[in-house]
Amino acid sequence: MGLAAQRLLYISVSAVLAASMAVLSAPSTLALAATAAPPVPYVVTIDPGHGGSPDNAHPEKLFDPGGKALNGLLEKDMTLDISRRVRDRLKKHGVQVVMTRDSDQYVDITPRIRAANASKSNLFVSIHLNYFAQDLTVGGSLVLYPNAASEGFANTMSATLARALTPIGIPANGTQLKDNLWTTAQMPAITVECAYLTNLGEANMLKKSSTRDAIASAIVSGLAAQDPELTRRAAEITAYEKAHAVRPVAAAPGRAERQSLALPWLPLALAALAIVFRRRLIPGLALVIAIVGVATGRFTPDEPEWRKRNGVRRRRSRARLWGTS
Repeated sequence: MGLAAQRLLYISVSAVLAASMAVLSAPSTLALAATAAPPVPYVVTIDPGHGGSPDNAHPEKLFDPGGKALNGLLEKDMTLDISRRVRDRLKKHGVQVVMTRDSDQYVDITPRIRAANASKSNLFVSIHLNYFAQDLTVGGSLVLYPNAASEGFANTMSATLARALTPIGIPANGTQLKDNLWTTAQMPAITVECAYLTNLGEANMLKKSSTRDAIASAIVSGLAAQDPELTRRAAEITAYEKAHAVRPVAAAPGRAERQSLALPWLPLALAALAIVFRRRLIPGLALVIAIVGVATGRFTPDEPEWRKRNGVRRRRSRARLWGTS
């Protein structure tokens, strides 16, 4: 073979080796195609009214059960149940929910609104049940608001409750200013008095899960009606999650896979050896093949079982000889 032919062969083999190395050394994990930042979640604070139980061992511990219906229902239990249903519905739509309490515990008024402000909530809803012992026939929903900044939210929620709850027997009583509650809110804030515990008909309805479901759904609808951004942001988050779904990571190749990946190298190596058998190119070619195979892990066979067994025997013999473990 002439010098020019050797150079041509060397260049061709080197190009093939370089290309193969690039392919074999490529990462086996699947990366995400896009790196765009996800949409910022919409944040809603849900405040279950009242909470806490008396503790005889700690009589100084504060508690606030709220009102008690003639049928035994406690306001603190009903407000927590309805609040959790609201939370679950909002979370299904990608809304970030802050719960001021999520168990039977006493929480003062100030920490409740502080939690909403600290989380930079977009909306705040406190959930209560009304009580009017002077007239047991009074019933229906009522929405309270602290100032003019929240009046529009109260009107929207009241209208939504009227449409959703009047057909099931809970009429709407409109809105009412209550300027001593939630006055430091940094977002539209309201209190929803869902029904009257002193009205036996409504109290008996509240015993039904379907009634509490209807109230929760109505409150969620009122939130969405107050700010369409809630629904739009939820749709954006859903679309983002679908577009950026994390795919499974490919497993490391086993012995059979390494051998199958090595097969394309064999014809190349044999052909090169046959051509340059009598030339000095063969040591360099063999060295490159070995380096590429070891570096990529494609030519590293599993250790034979007999070698593993012999290695264990040698280690045990040394241990017995030197008295070590």
